[in-house]
Amino acid sequence: MKTRTVLAAAALAVGLGCGGTETGPPGPPPPPPPPPAPNTVNIVGNSFEPQAINATARGATIRWIWPGGTGHNVTFEDNVNNASTQSSGTHERTFSSAGTFRYQCTIHSTPGNFTSGMVGSVVVP
Repeated sequence: MKTRTVLAAAALAVGLGCGGTETGPPGPPPPPPPPPAPNTVNIVGNSFEPQAINATARGATIRWIWPGGTGHNVTFEDNVNNASTQSSGTHERTFSSAGTFRYQCTIHSTPGNFTSGMVGSVVVP
C-alpha cells in the first residue's frame, strides 16, 4: 500500500507540473526580422527584389546580392559599371546624378529590352 501511495503522489506531482524543474512564465516573443537593408537588391530566382528601388539620396550606392546558384548579370541601359555574370557575391554602383537607371540580366531577358524579363530600375532623387 505504501508503494502505491508514493507512486500516486509522484504521478500527481508530475501532472501538476511539479516535476522538479521550473519553467516560469513564457518569455517575450522573438524580435521581428530586420527590414531589408536600404539600397540593396537581392537576386532571387530569376528576378531582382525589389524590381524598382529608390536610392536614399544622390551619391547613394546600390548593392546587388547573389545568394549562390544560377548565374546572372546586371547590365545597365547606359552601359556604365555593369556586373559580369556570376552566381554568388555582390556588385555595387554609386549613382551621383538624378534619374531612372534601368538594368537587366541579359541571360534571362532579351538584351536591350528593359521592360520585360529579368529587369529592374534604380530611381535616384
